[in-house]
Parts: sequence; structure tokens; C-alpha cells
Amino acid sequence: MKKSLFTLVSLISLSPFLIQCASQNEVRTLTYQLHAVNKKVEDMQANTVGDIQKKQASSSGQLNELQQEIMALKSELEATAAVNREFQQQNKTLETTLQEIVSKQSSDTDTKISQLNEQLKQQQDNVTNLQIARAQEAERRARAAAEAAEAARLKVKSTGNNQAIAHLQAERKKQIKTQSPASANQVTNNTAPAKLSSAEEQVPADDMGQATPAAPSIAPPVAQEEPVQPAATAAVASPGDELYNQAQKKYEAGKYQEAYEMFEAAIDKNGSSSNAIQARYMMGESLYQQKEFDQAILQYQKIISSQPKHAKTPAALLKQAMAFEQLSDKETAKILYQKIMSSYSSSPEAAQAKSKLSAL
Repeated sequence: MKKSLFTLVSLISLSPFLIQCASQNEVRTLTYQLHAVNKKVEDMQANTVGDIQKKQASSSGQLNELQQEIMALKSELEATAAVNREFQQQNKTLETTLQEIVSKQSSDTDTKISQLNEQLKQQQDNVTNLQIARAQEAERRARAAAEAAEAARLKVKSTGNNQAIAHLQAERKKQIKTQSPASANQVTNNTAPAKLSSAEEQVPADDMGQATPAAPSIAPPVAQEEPVQPAATAAVASPGDELYNQAQKKYEAGKYQEAYEMFEAAIDKNGSSSNAIQARYMMGESLYQQKEFDQAILQYQKIISSQPKHAKTPAALLKQAMAFEQLSDKETAKILYQKIMSSYSSSPEAAQAKSKLSAL
């Protein structure tokens, strides 16, 4: 107990001295640290501040150079702006001049275009008129050829009938001379010139209009009072259709002339039948196969003129154009091909016409 009190008293008495010793050590430590900090500050001032000052000096030099470059650029920009203003003024002048030139050329161009359009329209009208004229000329030629053929047919038929009548009259005169006077009077009373002409008109004619040659000898005049009708007329109920079927078989067999005659006979027997247009077309085909192209054109033309809306008309027009082409009349053939393409564009013949037109 006494020791503890002694120790406590000792500590209390020595505490000021101990406190003073601790403070001196701390002061020395702080002084040393302060000297170290001052040393570092001096080193920093000697090194870092110098570098910073050098950098600042370098930056100042660069700033001066930049300022000088900026001044030079400003001068160049001012010069460029002046040049641009001059260019703008020149552009305005050029634009005004160009607008005036374009306006003038536009008016001249419009005038020229209108003139060219007018000329083109005139040329198109001329071409159209030329095509129409050629088509009309082709039709006129076809009609003229048809009229000439019909006249020739009538002439041949008339010549054939006159020859037959003269032959019959000569034969009858010969028979009268060889008979007795009584027989001659009987013949004279029973036979008159008018009767001869009527009998002669009943002599059948072929399809080209020529009379069928008479037999070498004729029957007595009395027998001619009852004309003999063809057997086919009485036997066939529908002569037009029956003849058409027979003619078709002849055509398929390659007997074109016989087929032509039978087709024509079928039309003569019953021209209003459903096969009449087809028979007329087959007449043209028969002539075409025999290379009688001009006559075939006439037969096709009869269909084209009388039945322009018939289903067989495009085919007739196509074969007519092919016939003109065979006759070396390519211009007329071209016109007809073009007519098929324009007037019958939906028909199968239009594609054939286009192909043949491109080949010409």
C-alpha cells in the first residue's frame, strides 16, 4: 500500500519533467520534418517551376505563332471573300445572260419542234393516204381483173353457144336434104330457130363458161321436144352440199381442176347454203394450187368484198396477199398483210401475216 502511494507520488512529481522531455522530442521531430518539407519545396521550385516556366514560355511562343497564322488565315479569308463576291457578281451576270439565251433558244426550239411535229404529222398523213391509195388500187385491180375475167367468160360462153348452134343447124340441114319432101316439111313444122336456141341453152357448161362439146350426131328433131334433165338433179336431195363434199374429195386427191369445177357447180346449185363461202374459198385454193394466182385473187376478192365480217375473210385476205407475193407484187402484199394485222388482229391469220411481213 505504501509502495503504491510512493509510486503514485513519484509519478506526480516527475510528470512535469516527463512532459517537457516529450515536447522537446516532438519539437525536434517537427523541426526535422519541416526542414525536409522545405527541402522538397526548394527542389520543386528549382525543378518543377522551371519546367513549368519553360513550358509556359514554349506555349507562349506557340500561341504567338498560332496568332500569326490566324492573322494570315484571316487575311486569306478576307481575300477569298472578296474573290467570292466578285464570282457571285459574275455568276449573277452569267445567270442573267444564260436565262436570256435559254429563253430565246427555248422559244426557237418550241417553234422548231412545232414545225417538226407539223411536218411529221404531214408525213404520217401522206403515208396513211399512200397506204389507203395502194389498198384502193389493189381492190381496183382486183375488181378490174374480176370484170375482165367475167367478160372473157361471157365471151367464151357466147362463142361456144354460137358454135354449138351453128353445128346443130348444119347437122339438121344435112338431115333435111337426105329426107323426103314430106319428112322435110314435118321437120320444118316441128322445129323452129327459137326451139334450137332453147335446146342449145340447156347444153351444160363447164366452170370456165365454155359449152360442153356436143355429140357427133344428134337425135331426131322430134325427140328434142322433151329436154332431158341431168340425172344428178333428180337423184340428190341437196345438190349444193353433195357437190361440195364431192369437190372436197377431189381437192384432197389433188385433182384441183375437177375440184374447182365442182365447187363452182355447188355454188350455182345452192349459192345460199352454209358451204357457199367455203366453196368460194376452195375455188381460190384450187386455182392457187394450179399456180393461177391472178384468178385465185379474184375468187378471194369476192369473199372479201361480199362478206368482210365472215370468219373466212381473214384467210381469204391472207391467201390473196400470198398470191400477190407469188406474182412479185410485194408492195400490194405488204399492204394486205398490214390490213390483216390491223382489221383482224385477233385472228390466227394476223400472226401469220406478221411473220410473212417481216420476211419481206
